[in-house]
This record gives sequence, C-alpha cells and structure tokens, in this order.
Amino acid sequence: MYIGPRLREALSRFNTASSTEALRDGLAGAAEQMGFPYVALVQHGGLPRLVERSMVVTNYPAEFVQSYIENHYFIIDPVYDVSQQLDRPFGWEEITSFVELADHQHALFGEARRYGIVHGITVPLHIPSESYASCSFARPEPIEITPSLMATLQIVAGFAFKAGLYLHHAMHGRNVPRLTRREAECTALIALGKTDWEIGQILGIAQTTVRYFISRAKQRYGVFRRSELVARAIVDAQVIRDGQDKVRESAGDKPERE
Repeated sequence: MYIGPRLREALSRFNTASSTEALRDGLAGAAEQMGFPYVALVQHGGLPRLVERSMVVTNYPAEFVQSYIENHYFIIDPVYDVSQQLDRPFGWEEITSFVELADHQHALFGEARRYGIVHGITVPLHIPSESYASCSFARPEPIEITPSLMATLQIVAGFAFKAGLYLHHAMHGRNVPRLTRREAECTALIALGKTDWEIGQILGIAQTTVRYFISRAKQRYGVFRRSELVARAIVDAQVIRDGQDKVRESAGDKPERE
C-alpha cells in the first residue's frame, strides 16, 4: 500500500508545488503509484464556466477533457451529485445507489470508457467558505476497494486540494492577508480545538492577549466567526506548523500593555 516515506514524499511535493502543472504532475505520480493512471481534481463552483473559474487539475486525456467541456458534461456528471451527498470516498459502482442515471449520463460514461476511464474512486472535498470539489482516481481495470486504500486516497486528495486552492487563488489575483506569527499561532490552536485559556497557557500569554490576536486576525480577513478564520487560514497555508515560520514577532504582535 502507498504509505510511509512514499506518501510523505508525495504530500511534500504538493506543498512545494509552484504551479498548477507541478501539482498535476505530483498528483498524477502519486495516483500512478497507487494503480490509477488518471486523476482529476475539480472544484465544482463555477462549473458552467469551467475553464475560466474553477480549479481543474487533471491528467485525463486532452480529447476527453475537450469533449467534456464542449458538451457541458459537467452539468450532468453524476459524480458531482454524489460527491455533494457524501462526506466519504466512494467507488463509482455506488453511484446508482444515490442517482438514477439518465440516458445522457450513461452516454457520458460510455465516452469515458473509450479513454480508459472506466472504474474509479471519488473523494468529496469541502472547506468552509469554498465551493464543493472532488478528486477522482480512475483506471480501466476493476478496483479492489479496501479501507486502507480509501484512507490513503482521502489523505492525498485533501492535501492536493489545499495546495491547489492556494495556487488557484494566487493565479487569479486573490488578495491573501498576511497574519503575524502570533495571529497564525492562535489560529492554528483554534483549529485544534483549544480554548483561549489553553492557547494562553501554550503560548505563555494572557487570555486577553489571545483574544486580541484572534480579533486582529479576523479583522484582516474580514470575517466574524472563528470557524471562518480557521477555514480561510488553512486554505491560504497560514497555519504555522512545528519547525516552520520561526520568525521574530512583528510590530503587529505587540498588543497594548495589559
């Protein structure tokens, strides 16, 4: 199974990808080693203008992608419907349990088979404040679905989605606020479910100071809820991890004297 050093190497490659093409190659390489020659990471929002708006990272055959867009298959693709109903990976054989396929949907699957896109597993993806997305892994041969495979695909898809959003936002000129070190640390600890008191104990600062940094971080993003702050900071890769971003406190990290 695709675990251990190879998985860590793949995830590291996602995090260091400097372009959508580099992310595509890294994702395709990870999928190939798990037995899937085809992979498609697609953000569903804005699909009627797929090329212009949505994040699309795929190594599907170019002819199929062109036909998919020209025929507006993204409007009828049942994979998207099911991925918005489930919060777990699913094999394509399950689709008919959730959606009754029409003739034109059977035709879509028939065309996909011509390109070797026959059997697959899709991982639904969603981050608050972002539209739904999914990552599909496909191959011509049947798949032996195991809990280990599903868990690994979910990890790979989740990391690729985060990296893809970061690149997509940067490419489309989205203005990403820059949190100070303390603001990012407090936000990361909120994401771990810590209370203000616990955050203060961990960082060695008072609860009022914790609330100050969290308030400043929410102001930078223009959000009101902590859950929104956490979601945006994760998408923008602003959550500080151990061993990273060891920077000096900036002027913005010095609240008024208590």
